[in-house]
Amino acid sequence: MIEEIREYIAKCPYLKEYGELNIEYLTDKVNTYSINESAGYNPVINNFLVGSEMQFLFTFDSKLRWNEDIQNNIDNSKFFENFRNWLEENNNKKIFPNIKGIYKIEALTNGYIHVTNANEAIYRIQCKIEYFKRRKS
Repeated sequence: MIEEIREYIAKCPYLKEYGELNIEYLTDKVNTYSINESAGYNPVINNFLVGSEMQFLFTFDSKLRWNEDIQNNIDNSKFFENFRNWLEENNNKKIFPNIKGIYKIEALTNGYIHVTNANEAIYRIQCKIEYFKRRKS
């Protein structure tokens, strides 16, 4: 499932042209991205006779330049605002990752600073997909 999410997010027009998009790994370079499955959640939302309503929680992280330059930090925040809007627009148009039964993708938070060092910050936005998984007969 995370591979399909990666393929989907790779199409986001706001990702830097030469930025890397990894799974569960953020490199030491700036303008890199990672998709990480969240921990500690129940994937089952509801059970029904014919199947289950499921969720997959993940974070989308990015390492960006961070410093006293106000415009740089505004641009970083704007990136995550654009990413969140892109997910919302795609959800409204029913443009989803290639996952069977998916009916929703959304950002659960705004982008926020997760970790910093002297010149870089890891920004994070928490996301969720919901899908229906049919029971096998």
